[in-house]
Amino acid sequence: MIALFGLNHKTAPIEIREKFVFCEEDIKRFAPIIKTNGINGIVIVSTCNRTEFYFETTGNDIAPIFDILEKTLFEYRKIPNYNGEHFYRKEHDDAARHLFRVTSGLDSMALGEYQIVGQMKDAFNFSKKYNICSPVLVRLFNKAFESSKKVRTNTKLNRGAVSVSYAAVEMTGKKLGCLSEHPILLVGAGETGELTIQSLIKKGCTNFTVTNRTFEKAQALAKKYNGKAEDFSNLGNLLVNNNIVITSTASKKPLITVEIVKEAMKKRNDTPLVLVDLSVPRNVAMEVGEIENVSVYDIDELKGVIEENFEKRKGEISHAEEIIDEIVTDFVNWHCSRTLSSTFQSISNSLKEVHKSELKGFKKKQFDSDVEKASEFGDLITSKLTRLMIRNVKSITDNGRKEEYVKMVNKLFELG
Repeated sequence: MIALFGLNHKTAPIEIREKFVFCEEDIKRFAPIIKTNGINGIVIVSTCNRTEFYFETTGNDIAPIFDILEKTLFEYRKIPNYNGEHFYRKEHDDAARHLFRVTSGLDSMALGEYQIVGQMKDAFNFSKKYNICSPVLVRLFNKAFESSKKVRTNTKLNRGAVSVSYAAVEMTGKKLGCLSEHPILLVGAGETGELTIQSLIKKGCTNFTVTNRTFEKAQALAKKYNGKAEDFSNLGNLLVNNNIVITSTASKKPLITVEIVKEAMKKRNDTPLVLVDLSVPRNVAMEVGEIENVSVYDIDELKGVIEENFEKRKGEISHAEEIIDEIVTDFVNWHCSRTLSSTFQSISNSLKEVHKSELKGFKKKQFDSDVEKASEFGDLITSKLTRLMIRNVKSITDNGRKEEYVKMVNKLFELG
């Protein structure tokens, strides 16, 4: 059975989501721990808007596995008293449908955004890299990528779709007016940082600086868009010289602290400073927003801009859902039929044993030429009977969905 345990921007605020962010090293350490508790394979998805555990397990009693995963996760994150109220649990069809919706951009904060596809592929590749993925999950995620491609090809969901980066620039423009009049600092040189620069350029912004803990990355990104690059060690002075700061790094601790900002504000003579934090965990310390003339906005405060864009494209959702439902059905049919594979193999083996036994007795009474013909005829009959039984068993058991019928077939043929 496949299942999902997770939380996202709809069920949990940023102060909860940031506690459960998983980097690659976390995945490497955590997955082997949970795999010892009845889980055959697991894929851990962790972005700024969600942390989700897709897993496969044998047996039908999934509730104890959920409980073990929850307990192990909270212990790993050292949150023993948290009751898990922000997490959801989904099984089988519902888990597959949720995954396909996520990968297609239907469950994103910014409807239809494409960045999620790369993030899902990264999570899937991490799982394969550390040998914690099962064949069923491989099939599941490949179907998810197929659904994403079909949705983007056959609907207009992603046409004009906004990204979180775009929403951040739009919101900042509404707060400050013409952005091109302000020097802007970008902290972080990853994909989100680059998307932010692209959105700024569309607004006519050319006065921007990029800094990153790895200076070479900042330098490469700045050069690509004719911006400036500065060493991260110069962060304090960069806060003095820029009116807008947009952060998007994978740091687990705040990079912009109260002390740094207070010192910068003295040198700015209290000229207003706007900080837009697109990171989860947050890059800007919570207390920074209490400093006079400093405004701090996190990713959850972009919803107003994003909802405006949602209204323009929500008509495409039903079409996308139809495509996803079709692929979910295809996956579920495949997954259910796998429960019958051992049954079919056992039927085939049983018939072969009958053939072998009868042929042995036949050999004692016949010439070699007759034995050879009898063997060929027996193989033919076995093959035909096996195919007939497989077809009928699939029909009677609804392709393996009716478990009581599967058990009856196994008992009827005295199968293992």
